[in-house]
Amino acid sequence: MFAIRRSSRFVTSINTTVLGARETVNQSSRNLSSPPVLLQIQIRDERKNQQLLSSFSFSTAADPVYDDESPPIFSNLQEEIDDANERYRENLAIRDTNDIRGRGVFSLRPFKTGAMVMSSLVLSTQSERSQYTLQKDWDLHVNLDLPSRFVNHSCDANIGVRDNDDGGYDFYAMKEIKEGEELVWDYEMTEWEVGSMDDCLCGAERCRKKFGGFKKSGDVIKKNYGEFFADYLKK
Repeated sequence: MFAIRRSSRFVTSINTTVLGARETVNQSSRNLSSPPVLLQIQIRDERKNQQLLSSFSFSTAADPVYDDESPPIFSNLQEEIDDANERYRENLAIRDTNDIRGRGVFSLRPFKTGAMVMSSLVLSTQSERSQYTLQKDWDLHVNLDLPSRFVNHSCDANIGVRDNDDGGYDFYAMKEIKEGEELVWDYEMTEWEVGSMDDCLCGAERCRKKFGGFKKSGDVIKKNYGEFFADYLKK
């Protein structure tokens, strides 16, 4: 059984074993269709409520906390999706994309430029890159919770990343986002190299066609997204 225990106020750490889990990979999505076989989940305490860039003051979907102090237990992926959709109700929703990407995250209301759209917590860390991790430092890769884990890639992203105090990333609107619009970010905002994919199939007008990571596309990322990329890449 895949069980995640999480509280909005307390540290919870559990070991999880998944029997018969199967992971699926496609070229244009990081969606986790099944949890890893072994997952050490460590959740940091004190989720920061609404961390906004100092230069912005717009409203945000923020960092929804659980209404019940009892931490939820997820026996399968669908329960985790339902939980994320409930926490972000009226703001965001995980839905099918009706294409080869599988699932995506969609806005349920408009967001102004500069608004923090969602936050993330770290479920596990590792020293090596995998299909589903985001890079936080040269030898640090993290698995994040939903809905952030299901945000798809685009070379013309509408949300960007900022490091947060919980070891994950917060996602900010880089342009006006309409109700019903899919939220997409650029993988090369965080990844020095992108090892699991070669060709980009995002279909954006300014698609770079090939994944090269920040190592190759750093100048483009800086030009297109300003400060919205990982802190370790700014050092």
